[in-house]
Amino acid sequence: MKKMGLFLLCIMLLVSCGSQTIIEWVDFVKINGKQYDAVYTAVISDSVNIGEKMGEVKFRVAGNVSKPGYRIKEGDAAFWEKGTEIYSVKDREGLIAIPDESEINGYRIYKTDENNLNYHYKDINLEAINKVEIYGGDYEPQLNHTIVNEQEIAEIIAILNEGKTNASFNPNTTNGDPTRFQIVLYSEEPLAYKFSLYNDGNVWFWYPWDTSIISNEIESYIRKKE
Repeated sequence: MKKMGLFLLCIMLLVSCGSQTIIEWVDFVKINGKQYDAVYTAVISDSVNIGEKMGEVKFRVAGNVSKPGYRIKEGDAAFWEKGTEIYSVKDREGLIAIPDESEINGYRIYKTDENNLNYHYKDINLEAINKVEIYGGDYEPQLNHTIVNEQEIAEIIAILNEGKTNASFNPNTTNGDPTRFQIVLYSEEPLAYKFSLYNDGNVWFWYPWDTSIISNEIESYIRKKE
């Protein structure tokens, strides 16, 4: 995969549209000779953990490159425009951060293949979690509430852990797509971990790996508290 990445640094779906080839890029940035790919389950815990500016995006490939043989160059990014600033993450090799107003806490995180970031739920040290935030909204996340009470945090984690895997589950979409919320788990680390929770009007579910159905008890922690 890494070898292929030197060619395109992407997973491509090539579709013939007349004489035009459409390339669907994964979200990547190349800087200082290294490829960084977006991490969708991590956010910066606080902006104080953002390090020095490393450089800027020089070229956006999405929408500007249609040749499958294109070789990614220094400063290329899949979706960021030229001039977008790129920052390091303090005390974390192999991670970079790009300002993004649509992301919780204002930055999108990227990692190299060599980085051993444990970003799957099963890899998280759940005993170290000391704060939970709940967000609503898809494109502009809105903070519903913050939970710092140890007992409530333990109860939330227990509900998540007791979820039942059901890979064949299909949500009810009669009334539209399931409502999406985001749960962010904080510790003393510079990164927090972000996961999406869904409700189809009756069932709560999420994707720690395979689809997992969780107790409706989670709703008392999810909905915005007045």
